[in-house]
Amino acid sequence: MYQKFIFWTTFLLLLPIILLAQPSTYKLGSTIRINSGDTLSNNVLSAAEVVEIYGYLEDDLFAAANNIVIGGTITDDAIMGAESINLNGSVGDMVVAAGESITINGEVGGDLFIAGNEIRLTPDAIIRGNVIIAGNEVQLENSTIEGWLRIYGNEVRLGGTVNRYVDLYVNDLTFADNYNPLEATTFTTSSAIKAEDIPNAPENLTIIVEKQDGWAVKLLFSLWISISILIIGMLLLTIFPQTTVDLYRFSQEHYMKNTFIGLLLFLGIPIISILLLLLIFTIPLSFIIWTLYTITLLISYLLVALLFGSLAIRYFKTEAFTDYYWGLILGMVIIFLLTMIPYAGPIINVILIFYGLGSVLRYFWTMRGNAI
Repeated sequence: MYQKFIFWTTFLLLLPIILLAQPSTYKLGSTIRINSGDTLSNNVLSAAEVVEIYGYLEDDLFAAANNIVIGGTITDDAIMGAESINLNGSVGDMVVAAGESITINGEVGGDLFIAGNEIRLTPDAIIRGNVIIAGNEVQLENSTIEGWLRIYGNEVRLGGTVNRYVDLYVNDLTFADNYNPLEATTFTTSSAIKAEDIPNAPENLTIIVEKQDGWAVKLLFSLWISISILIIGMLLLTIFPQTTVDLYRFSQEHYMKNTFIGLLLFLGIPIISILLLLLIFTIPLSFIIWTLYTITLLISYLLVALLFGSLAIRYFKTEAFTDYYWGLILGMVIIFLLTMIPYAGPIINVILIFYGLGSVLRYFWTMRGNAI
């Protein structure tokens, strides 16, 4: 319930921005469908009630919908957010998905990153890369995973073949009789339990007991939020490519000035909004300010992640727009690691918030001045 609320609230906040965009690969409607036999050579960005891919897509899919069905072929990545996701066809590279119910019944050529309430990998599921799953109820039914597997969840039933190591951070674990790990399986739990107490436990099972209250729920919630934010970031990158480039370059100027302005805005905007609430006739204005403030904070976080990740990538290679997608992913990992540093982590997190907020608002203020 909380996960659905967070995802759809964030999406609805961004919907007015999405509706104003007009990229060539953008599709909007109650139902978006690529029929069997149809071929599209460009990537597809879609926002709809239902998204169905039964044909052949020669690039990426970025989709936000109520229901998503992939019955055809996507040659590159699929970045998706929906209440229900069914992957029955094939995706040539990476899949990133967040949803209430996710079923993988086809082939994924790269890595698989999914988070949701109910997650199921069927016997026909083949994952060529690595897999990270965060879910409340997770079932792997004789699936095939050629890389390593990591699961964060509550109730997990694990079956199938995993060619590399398996890390499990779950509360309730069941091994199916067809579970076949080719390397070690590590089960981290908060309960005192022995391998002989778990039916069908593999011989190379290692159990680590960590006394932490609610660690699985916290990890699940954090991963859900991260994947949802990543999907939103991918959508914004595709919708606003030129703005992304301009904002990225603008944010590399005046680091201290942007951070100081961000500090003032971070403290000042909530105070102004609260004061507006005290005056009856300005209450609507206060809610508008809070909505814009929330959207700006989200964009600020994405900007900082994009900046860190893209700078790291471009240290080793020449510039290309596709680096922004990988830079966003890498940047979110970098920020996560920085904020996990003991004592210094919270301070770093606050400074990054100030810097991102100041950069975003200074950029749009400068654009407003230039427009005038």
